[in-house]
Amino acid sequence: MSSTAMFATRSFIVLSLLVGSAAVLRAQTNAQSTAQPAAASPDAPLARDQRRVSYTVAARAIARGETLRAEDIAMLDTVIVWRWNGSPDTTRALPGWVTRRAIAAGEVLRAPAVGAPALITSGQTVTAIWQDGSLRLAIAGVATNTAALGAPVGVRIDRSRRLDGVAVGPNTVRLR
Repeated sequence: MSSTAMFATRSFIVLSLLVGSAAVLRAQTNAQSTAQPAAASPDAPLARDQRRVSYTVAARAIARGETLRAEDIAMLDTVIVWRWNGSPDTTRALPGWVTRRAIAAGEVLRAPAVGAPALITSGQTVTAIWQDGSLRLAIAGVATNTAALGAPVGVRIDRSRRLDGVAVGPNTVRLR
């Protein structure tokens, strides 16, 4: 057998193998596309860009300004595609939080649609606390804005003095 004939035979065999492999690959791809996705079961491994998350959702339609109760909140466990470095926001709404707009049944409960209730109301008398080690100073003032837990609050001491702090409790501000 000449070298050209041998080369042609080898090429034909390799080409046949490639075409056969492509047909098998195509058949496997078609079978996978009609089957359930791999992440359908809770024990299935996830793809690199998928995350298993739990969200709080509205169990019923909720009007603006309502305080959430335990029966208003349901959990939704799902798999999402997440291609960013950080983690997705899965902050859970809690009973006692307040709606800031109308919420539809099944909608994910997240900021800014819902938020923690205000601990301090604008114009309310508050106690402003500054502490350094065992030295603690407490002074009364008036809140210049409404704030939830951890939110910034301005405290007016008198007409010319204003301090900045963070809401740490009802009518209590920790000065910066």
